[in-house]
Amino acid sequence: MLADLHMHSTVSDGWKDPDEVAHLAADGGVQVMALSDHDSFYGVLRARRTAHGRGLGYVTAIEITTYPPLQFRHILGHGVDMQNPVLRSLIGRNQAVLRRQTEAWIAVLRERGWSRTLGLDAFAHKPMVMPGAVLKLVLQHGLMSEKDAWSSVREAVDFLPTEVYTPMPSPQEAIEAIHAAGGLAVHAHPGTVPDQELMKESLPLLDALEVYTRRHRPEQISVYEELARRHGLPTTVGTDFHGFKDEAYEAPRISLDPRYLDRLRPRIEWPALEATG
Repeated sequence: MLADLHMHSTVSDGWKDPDEVAHLAADGGVQVMALSDHDSFYGVLRARRTAHGRGLGYVTAIEITTYPPLQFRHILGHGVDMQNPVLRSLIGRNQAVLRRQTEAWIAVLRERGWSRTLGLDAFAHKPMVMPGAVLKLVLQHGLMSEKDAWSSVREAVDFLPTEVYTPMPSPQEAIEAIHAAGGLAVHAHPGTVPDQELMKESLPLLDALEVYTRRHRPEQISVYEELARRHGLPTTVGTDFHGFKDEAYEAPRISLDPRYLDRLRPRIEWPALEATG
């Protein structure tokens, strides 16, 4: 089965709306998709409705940011219950941290007089904000290069006190919350984690490892295939699509590991099943 279990939309830091993401997956020949926005479910209903309209199976998913944030130990939750109180409480904490980061950068941009140009006041009314969403506006208006924009973000958030980040969960807490919500926990793009020993701490708790992702260089694939094998973990497939600068969507070319598909199957929502109740 061809599946893309890691995609992002404008709800978090993607450049395409949730329904556009679903259309791209369908046009690419994907059979099952998951919109896995950072720390948010706000795009799920739109993505699922469009996916089902195109005949795709849908997996309710999320990508949870863990502490420390710059280690990129992101944990994907596949097939989770969006209403689970444990999971909702955890992502609410993360949303508060992301909002503080975004507000810090917006303050810097206001000092440059760009508030009206970028419509920054609108972010105060959005339920979910993160610096990547503001980055999109900055780049679209040609106000900074990508490198300079991210440097500006880092400068802004570096002034935040360390206690701002203490509400963020550890990978273990994120995994436990995903399991409490009936989902499967997957370490996203392990090859992007700067401290590889820190990344490996969560391996015994995981349900799978994301190996086949464009975030991994070709030479990294065999490394994480072997790591998954040693730990008895199925491998997963996800593009981590953001549509950055309107880049084209390239669907996965590798079928989902049958071992993971067996576990995921009861969590896939199919349009025909939904229609019959």
